[in-house]
Amino acid sequence: MYGAPVRGRLLLAIALGLASTGAFAIAPAAATATRISAAPGRDEIPFGASTDITGAITGHPGSDGGVVLDLEADAYPYGSFVRAASRNTAADGSYRFPVSPSRNTRYRVALRSTPGVRSGTASVTVDEDVASSVRYRTPGRATIVIRSEHPPGLDWGDRRVRWYLSPTSLAKLHRVDAGRTSTPRRGVTRMETTVQVPAGRFRFAACFQAQSLGAMGPRVARPRCGRHRFGGGRRALYQGTGKAPFGYPRRSSIERAHRYLNDRAGLKSFGVVTTEGRLYGSNLHRRFVSASVVKAMLLVAYLRMLHREHRGLDSSSRSLLHPMIHVSDNDAATRVWSIVGDPRLRRLAKRAGMKDFSIQGIWANAMISAADQARFFYDMKRLLPREFRRYADHLLSHITSSQSWGIPAVARPRGWTVFFKGGWRGTARGQLVHQAARLEHSRDRMAIAVLTDGDPSMGYGIQSIEGTAGRLLRGRP
Repeated sequence: MYGAPVRGRLLLAIALGLASTGAFAIAPAAATATRISAAPGRDEIPFGASTDITGAITGHPGSDGGVVLDLEADAYPYGSFVRAASRNTAADGSYRFPVSPSRNTRYRVALRSTPGVRSGTASVTVDEDVASSVRYRTPGRATIVIRSEHPPGLDWGDRRVRWYLSPTSLAKLHRVDAGRTSTPRRGVTRMETTVQVPAGRFRFAACFQAQSLGAMGPRVARPRCGRHRFGGGRRALYQGTGKAPFGYPRRSSIERAHRYLNDRAGLKSFGVVTTEGRLYGSNLHRRFVSASVVKAMLLVAYLRMLHREHRGLDSSSRSLLHPMIHVSDNDAATRVWSIVGDPRLRRLAKRAGMKDFSIQGIWANAMISAADQARFFYDMKRLLPREFRRYADHLLSHITSSQSWGIPAVARPRGWTVFFKGGWRGTARGQLVHQAARLEHSRDRMAIAVLTDGDPSMGYGIQSIEGTAGRLLRGRP
């Protein structure tokens, strides 16, 4: 009857004895295990900048102050952590390691006395120092330069670069050029292109590939280089914006010319290439019978033939070309056409980038458009052999006064030098009246082509051309 109380006292004595010997000391230690926290002050910094790895130690036996901690770093391409610095914790167990990584780097903090006790990983992303510039080059082109500074150990030179462009900030970027990266000095990668740009605001981007690109920036900054389109978002690294000048005539003047000509009788079309080399107009690709406007093409084709045959301008050539242009002599034009032939005219049209030109039968029945003729006159100097440019310019700027109506009648009083050719004839619709011209003023160059058919009279057609030119040439370049 006394067995149970005796047994209880015996078990209590055994338990008290074991506690006094420390056999259960593991339990309190497990409840206060040593922990280290770690986090970057900024997890993304520009190249050359600094940040901090901060945190605290808790649960260290004795106290959390004065504990020696090691900062371990693992820089891209991430192989192993190595000791980078050491610090004693403050009285409250906190610590701070200033760091200045030159590339993407992972950090962790370890207890010096027990290296197996360490923090989780704290990552710092380092962005390249990227700058871009845009220089506008008349007509209608821009030189875009992107420059990146990064660690000297990253060699990104002589890599294929793809360039992309968008006419607005929202439209998709389409590929416009390709080139190679260069390295002006170690630690600098440079990309450059010169391309046609749209008027107003536009967006550009560049893209290249290299194995070590992961050393810098976040992954979203390194999109795939699309063959035709740029697949990167707003965080893609090598991109920027520009704002190109519209040029002269102004947009409002072109709109006024469109409204004016649209209200005129008959079929009509006009094209204008601005001082920035961009083509605008109304019914740009409507095709008309050329009449004498094609004589300017005959002139250029004939001079190109002389150049290819290493011949100069003799009296025979002058006796054909001068009357064909100066007084629009049809017999001279027929003789020049018989020498040049349709194949040379077609080759010239292709060289000039014409999309609507065709010829079959006599020269006067060639088919032209305002877009093609405006481009042709604008680019005529490029199409002419150098040795004949002055001669061609003299002919086209000294046409007899009785035929200097239309564009020259409006432009010359405004200070423009005009190189032009007109054409007129009757058709089944009524009267056909055309004119195309290149205009130069100081360093400015532009071109206008106005084509009409079905006019009630030749005078009405001339008035349409002069009215269109007058609205385009308002104000100064």
